[in-house]
Amino acid sequence: MMLATACMSSAPSPPPRPFLTAVLDTGATNTAQYGFQLADVTPAEISAVPPGQEALVWLGGYDNSTCTLSWSDAKVTALFAQFQLAKAPRTGAYFLADEPNSAGNCPSAPADLRARDRLVRSLDPDPRHFTLANIDDPAQFRAFAGSTDVIGTDPYPCLSGRACDWSLIPAYIEALRAAGVHRYVALLQAFGAGMYRWPTALELEHMIAQWQKSDWSGQLTFAWNYAGGRLTDHPDLLAVLQRLNTDPFFPFSPP
Repeated sequence: MMLATACMSSAPSPPPRPFLTAVLDTGATNTAQYGFQLADVTPAEISAVPPGQEALVWLGGYDNSTCTLSWSDAKVTALFAQFQLAKAPRTGAYFLADEPNSAGNCPSAPADLRARDRLVRSLDPDPRHFTLANIDDPAQFRAFAGSTDVIGTDPYPCLSGRACDWSLIPAYIEALRAAGVHRYVALLQAFGAGMYRWPTALELEHMIAQWQKSDWSGQLTFAWNYAGGRLTDHPDLLAVLQRLNTDPFFPFSPP
């Protein structure tokens, strides 16, 4: 998701649960065989989540071009009613936003996210279901601390044409601690596109070893399918992720 103490939030903190594991950009694909507990789905896909997994339900995100939530309160409320999200047996969590205010031009983003968190909690007060946002800029960790039950972050260290930057993940961990973010998950780099390249299995193990020195609550792998690349074409990476998902206390070591 080993959980650290939950940070302050507008809603009751979810009870402790196992190390959280998900892979993004999957839809309702069955990834449970690799130890992923959460399926990344839209509200309309929740009924297709296979047995043995729970849904990480996407709720529209944040539009950094307009500095507003992409889905209105009315739309979110209607989707909760239409798909009975609060009572659906597969519901596990709600993904509220991915990289809100990534350009630093939306000062209202933390308040907007807190308002969306309050709305979701009013629609689903079940403390077993948690809220999540991915914050990519360490300078904004403090502003977003407590805006959702769990904060994700994505320091991807392996850039095209160069060695991985192994100072990046420790710097993010230190920034999370300094900002008072106590319940957080890592987005692990398992893709290649644009400025990023596919890591090797040893490099992925190095990433995990660095995160294991933190108080992380789990991991979200990015990504199952992205920019024409498929994680299933990289069985060596899937084997590393399956080992982590099956036993998060397995001691990974840097190469």
